[in-house]
Amino acid sequence: MKKDQALSLLQTKPESSTFHYKSGLWYRTRGMDAAALSCFEKALSITRSGEKTADPSFDESLCWMEYGRLLRQLGRHHEAGMAFRECLARKRHIPEALAEIGLLLRRSEISDGDLRIRLTAVASEFIEDPALHVAETLWALGAYASAAELYASLSPPERYTDRNLAQYILCLIYINQFKEALSLLSRKTMQQDRVLLITARHRIRTAEAIHVCKLCLHGKNGGDIGMPALSRYEALETAKTAIALGKVEEALAILSSPTEHEYHELIYTLYKQGYRELAASRIAGMEQLPLYDRSQISLELCFIAAEIQYDEGNYETAASIFEAIYNTDPNHSASRFGAASCYLQQTKKSLMARLENTIVGSEHFLQIERYLNNITRALHILNITEWHTRWTPAQMRNHGASSAVMLH
Repeated sequence: MKKDQALSLLQTKPESSTFHYKSGLWYRTRGMDAAALSCFEKALSITRSGEKTADPSFDESLCWMEYGRLLRQLGRHHEAGMAFRECLARKRHIPEALAEIGLLLRRSEISDGDLRIRLTAVASEFIEDPALHVAETLWALGAYASAAELYASLSPPERYTDRNLAQYILCLIYINQFKEALSLLSRKTMQQDRVLLITARHRIRTAEAIHVCKLCLHGKNGGDIGMPALSRYEALETAKTAIALGKVEEALAILSSPTEHEYHELIYTLYKQGYRELAASRIAGMEQLPLYDRSQISLELCFIAAEIQYDEGNYETAASIFEAIYNTDPNHSASRFGAASCYLQQTKKSLMARLENTIVGSEHFLQIERYLNNITRALHILNITEWHTRWTPAQMRNHGASSAVMLH
């Protein structure tokens, strides 16, 4: 929210819920969590009080959602759950609220079957027929077997929406129910070029999903019922689809002798689909990074290599890679944000070490604390640019996955 917008709201509506809500969002991006909480609570209290100055256009449910997310980040999980329930009670932002509740439930490491039961119980308190909402939430959380079971129990596939049908088919592939998936994919209504899902900038099309199913059922050389002959481009896209659908080893069978460019594409896809450890091991095994290659995939490969170093706390190494990227491509803004984050993290680490050797409460101690607070806020501001890869809850399940297959 810009300064002139804030002043206008304050002048016209001194007790505006919208003003306090937007102020809360601003404070949160600066890492000022206590102030953000206070603003969200003020916005909600104005609406609940029914004051005449309350803003009729204020989205109370959205405020509850953001309030709950901040509470969850601060570890106040019970209060966060209650905030998300407020969204359900108002019948607004139902998919997002259920997904947030699902994330809270998964903290206790319950099975996907129990997750389905508990999500259904919560949703049933507020929604008359919650099964479809729960199925979509299970899909979003990567509980594919439970989502597929629920979809199968709902109605014939002909009655699904396009999105629900695509989710059901992809769930079947994830859990190795290839015959059922192929049956649905082979229907006349499923055009070969239809996009079933866009994930990490990769489009999963009907034709590629069919190829993956046939490969898994009959192998690459399964005769007329196996995979057809594919062009290099088709093979690469199908291999990326196999990775996106959890079939990492099958991707190698589709593209058994990748070129250097194709190899980089496969590593990039692994990383973007959440296979962080697998991608890191492949990058570590490379003789050198293509730091001065201006091709897009080479830049992206170097970028994720820098991210991996950053996440491991190797800020100096990460910064050098980020610098090389934007020296090669000055328009690569994410690498500039990454490098800035590295410098801030290095400074923060140095100040923390100095703080440990400083007398608590001394002027020098308080000065260092002020510097640390400023650095933390600066890191929050950089984070809102979303320079770092963000994975969905489903993709995060793949972080620690391992495989005996090497993609080379």
